[in-house]
Amino acid sequence: MSFARAGRAALRAGSRGCTRKAHPEHFGQLGFYVPVVDNLVRDKEHDGPTIGILISESRDRSMVEYALRGHNQPLAVSTYAGLPEKVREPLPAADDLARIADGVPNPSHPTG
Repeated sequence: MSFARAGRAALRAGSRGCTRKAHPEHFGQLGFYVPVVDNLVRDKEHDGPTIGILISESRDRSMVEYALRGHNQPLAVSTYAGLPEKVREPLPAADDLARIADGVPNPSHPTG
């Protein structure tokens, strides 16, 4: 799957539940969305399997290890800065992701 398509799909799927800090329940949600995107969005002829990446402001290494232990899907957690450039490129800017996490609409796109 192209990173741009994957990024848009992930943001549509997860934008309502964004927070700044990773919690164990987020991995359960991500574990749900990965197969959904894999089955309904991914072009199976051209794209590899979907990988779920939880982007958070901070992470607790022990919590992440325990939270991922029960999942058999490819899941990861990272800070925005920790993502490789080719993964960050199609995503919204860090400030835009922070606004989503804070529940603040984009000021350049008025609502109503």
